[in-house]
Amino acid sequence: MMQELMQMMERSDEEPRERQIRRLGARQLRARQREERRAEQAIMEIAWSRLC
Repeated sequence: MMQELMQMMERSDEEPRERQIRRLGARQLRARQREERRAEQAIMEIAWSRLC
């Protein structure tokens, strides 16, 4: 799971935001943003759980 999260983060860094916005429709963009937020939250939860 951690590898999948890291791959998603790498994928999002590959394309500049402006190009991504033009390429994706509004619905797809919102879905991708939700996916990225969930991935970021999951990474933060893993990091916090390791600290505790």
